[in-house]
Amino acid sequence: MRLIKFLSIIFCLFIFSCKDKTTETVAPKTKKELFAGTTSKSYKSTKAEAVTANGLKIDLVSSQPPCYVDNLLTIFSNGTFEIREGATKCATSDPDLILKTNWSLSADEKYLNAEKIIFAGFTFEKPQFEILELTETKFVGKSKLKIKPTPQSAEQEVELTATFEVAK
Repeated sequence: MRLIKFLSIIFCLFIFSCKDKTTETVAPKTKKELFAGTTSKSYKSTKAEAVTANGLKIDLVSSQPPCYVDNLLTIFSNGTFEIREGATKCATSDPDLILKTNWSLSADEKYLNAEKIIFAGFTFEKPQFEILELTETKFVGKSKLKIKPTPQSAEQEVELTATFEVAK
């Protein structure tokens, strides 16, 4: 009888001393959350390459003045984004807010759509960026854009691949 009581006590102690070892699983963040966080996220362009139809590659970060490259892109979770001047301005009279417009994801979440972007001094209407990489700290997208480098030149299509990293 003592053995049964002893084993019962040991069993009870064992049962009550065990902790629930289940771990909570955290739902992965949506693409919208990765882009904008809970309210907003600011990015800097760290790499941008344009490739022309004839294969010419242009590094748009190293070939542009700092007044373009240091601008900040802030994506808001409400579906808007803005581009603001960075530490340097091309002209002291330039406004701090360069552009404020809307963004959205395609239904399949493979593309980022914008009403308009301004990049390296060019304005593009309704660009769509294929999402190549999207993490907590980085966005890489690719788009086909039409540009007219000079007023005398013909319009050209370029494929732009741009990398944006969260500004620190």
